[in-house]
Amino acid sequence: MDIVIIGAGKLGIGLAKSLSNEDHNITVIDYRASRVELVVDKLDVQGVSGSGTHIDVLRQADVPDADLVIATTHSDENNILVCLMAKKLGAKNTVARVRNPEYNAQFEFMRNELGISLMINPDFTAALEIGRIIQFPEANNIESFANGNIDIAEYKITADSNLCESSIGSISSKHTNNMLICAVEREDEVYIPNGDFILKAGDRIYVTGAHKELASIGKALINTKKKTIKNIMIIGCSRVGIYLSDMLVNLGKNVVIIEKNREKCEIIFDMVPNATIINGDANDHELLAEEGIDDMDAVVTLTDTDEINFLISFYAQKIGVGKTVTKVNNPNLNRMLDDLGLDSQINVSELSVSTITQYVRAKENISSSYMRTLYKLVDGKVEAAEFLAGDYVTFLNKPLSKIKLKKNVLIAAINRNNEIIFPNGNDSIQANDLVVVVSKDRRIKSLNDILQ
Repeated sequence: MDIVIIGAGKLGIGLAKSLSNEDHNITVIDYRASRVELVVDKLDVQGVSGSGTHIDVLRQADVPDADLVIATTHSDENNILVCLMAKKLGAKNTVARVRNPEYNAQFEFMRNELGISLMINPDFTAALEIGRIIQFPEANNIESFANGNIDIAEYKITADSNLCESSIGSISSKHTNNMLICAVEREDEVYIPNGDFILKAGDRIYVTGAHKELASIGKALINTKKKTIKNIMIIGCSRVGIYLSDMLVNLGKNVVIIEKNREKCEIIFDMVPNATIINGDANDHELLAEEGIDDMDAVVTLTDTDEINFLISFYAQKIGVGKTVTKVNNPNLNRMLDDLGLDSQINVSELSVSTITQYVRAKENISSSYMRTLYKLVDGKVEAAEFLAGDYVTFLNKPLSKIKLKKNVLIAAINRNNEIIFPNGNDSIQANDLVVVVSKDRRIKSLNDILQ
C-alpha cells in the first residue's frame, strides 16, 4: 500500500517503522526538515518537508494517489483538516489521531459525515489498558480479544513461584480447559512453547484465559497474596489520567491525583469531581507521605518525564505498594526497566501503532478483513491476532490434529458463541468462530496463513 504519514513525532516514527517493515511504501511529511532527514536516514521511507495542511506539500507527497493518509501531528484540528484535504484530493482512506476528550462523543459523526476512516484516541486507549491492569493486579499487562471474552495476560515467574522449574505440560494438565501458556520470554529470546518447555525464574509468560476467570487463573498460577485494588494514587494527570480517573471513580475506587500544575487541577476537578485532587509536586517525599502513598493499593505514574515516573514507581514498590503502572515515553528503556524489576509498564504510542497496524492489514486484501484485533507482545517480537472464521478458511471443521501449523504459530483460543475453547487436537475451527492466533516472526493476515 502507498501510505503517507503526516507528523514525525513518536507515533509517526513508530508507524513508519512498523509499516515499512511490512513492505508498504511510506512517505513521511513534517514541517521540521531535520526530523524528516532523521526518519529517511533511519528507515526505508521517503520524506517531504513542509506543512501537512499545505496542499502543494500534500501533492508533492502523492497524497492524491495514496491508499492511506495518517495524520499524527500534535494538533487535533490539523489532523482532522489534513484528513479532509486528503480525502478531497483523492486519498482512499484516512486516519486521524484525536486526543481532546471533547471530541470523543463526536467520533461517529466525524467518521460518517466527514469521511474519516478511523479516528484513534491514544490516551483513551491507554487508560483502558491501565484499567485492565488494575483490575487484575497479578498480571503485568493484559490484552483483550473476542469482544472482551478472552484475555492474554503477562506474568513474571519469580524464584519462589510454584511454576518455577515446572513444564508447560504439567501446568496445563492442572488447568485443563481453563488457560493456555502461549508464549515465553527469557532474556532476549522468545519461545512459542510446547508441553516439554521448562519454566525458569525470570521468565515472562503470556497466558490466554477467559476474561471472567482471569482473576482466579492469575492467583492460581502466581500464588500471589495481592489484594483487590481499592485505593489508587495517580501521579501527573495528563489526558490519560483524566480518562483513567473517571473510569476508576465510576468503578467505586478511591482515587487521589497529584498534579503540580494548578490550572490542570482545576480542569481535572471539573471533569472528575469525585476524585481527590492535590496541587503539589510528586518529587516532594513529604507530600507523598502526607497524602498516604503508604496506604495505596496501586500507584500509577503518568508524567511526561520518564525519570520521575520510574523513581516514584520504584519508591512505591520499595515501600510495599502492591501494584505500580508506569508510563514509558521512551520505548528504548523497556528492556532496562524489565531487568530492574519494575512492575507494569505502558507506552501510549506503541498501543496506537498496534491499533493502526491492525487497520492497515485489514485493508490490504479481502481475506485480512476478517482480522478483528491485533496486538504486538514482547516488544513487538510476538503478535496476537484475532480472526473471524468464514468460508475462506480451507480447513473448517477439520480436527486440528489433522492440519500442520507453521513453526512458531499457535492457536491460543477459540470463542464459539461466547463459549471459550482452549483447543487440543480433537477440536476444530468452525464458521463464525473468533480465533486467537499467536505467532513469532511471522505476519499472519488470514487464518489460512497459519498452515505449512
